[in-house]
Amino acid sequence: MPDLILHHYDASPYSEKIRLLLGYKQLTWHSVQMPPVLPKPDLMKLTHGYRRAPVLQIGADLFCDSSLIAQELEQRFPTPALASGAPAAQAALLSQLVDVTLFWQGIHLLMGKRAAQIPQALLDDRIRMHPQMDLDRDHLAANVPHLSSQLTPVLSMLDQALSASPWLGGDLPAIGDFGVYQLCWFLHKAGWLDELLPAARHLPDWMARMAAWGQGQRSELTADAALAIALAATPQALPTGGDEGELRIGNMVSVMPEHYPQEAVQGQLRYLDTQRVTLQLEHTDTGILHIHFPRLGYQIQSQA
Repeated sequence: MPDLILHHYDASPYSEKIRLLLGYKQLTWHSVQMPPVLPKPDLMKLTHGYRRAPVLQIGADLFCDSSLIAQELEQRFPTPALASGAPAAQAALLSQLVDVTLFWQGIHLLMGKRAAQIPQALLDDRIRMHPQMDLDRDHLAANVPHLSSQLTPVLSMLDQALSASPWLGGDLPAIGDFGVYQLCWFLHKAGWLDELLPAARHLPDWMARMAAWGQGQRSELTADAALAIALAATPQALPTGGDEGELRIGNMVSVMPEHYPQEAVQGQLRYLDTQRVTLQLEHTDTGILHIHFPRLGYQIQSQA
């Protein structure tokens, strides 16, 4: 199998989720650093417009979104095992709550507490990325008490959830553990986790157990080298995926994160099921690529 290449940046919480999973799986991987703000020409040459971190590259296959990357790593590397069944599903639901609501509350808390110090280039980039959000400095600063009041009770429930077992997945960690950890890691690095939940009894030990896995065997790789690897590779064969209404295999479609039409990626639909969608794209710099997205949280539109 081709090497694992993670396109990411070190301060990205979603990237930390995957770095830690690579550590749990004891995997060897290459790191390609991307900037946290646009422009990201090296990444977007591979992804044909997708800008978010992280992206996992395996030869000429690009996996977008940390949720799909985690699923792909578990399928390819089933040992050490992750939890399955009901506890794993419950952990996944909590992780989804983090993705949809709590993560953004944490991000806005960070921005509000440091409103005066946010680099203008970063703020401008996030305003373009999230035009539906009010990212005015004064609004962010004024909203800090409200955001704290929203995060504290959920973190308290998380602390209680860890009282009966070492992991949210039960006796084994689940993918959901990694999804929840990214928020706690982010708040801890910012110095606010103890402030939000000073009486936590189980959360600190859980975080220490998670962090103890490390990040696997990491080595740095240049963006040009990653591009050359993609150009020399061939996408892996896909299983048979059926049509779905007007979404027909072989037709042109666009895929975008929900509510973010400005981030649409257009390509030929090559695979579709209830969990993922795969586009085929081709460019002289990259050759033929398969770009994979999760279904959850992404919108597909026919361009035929």
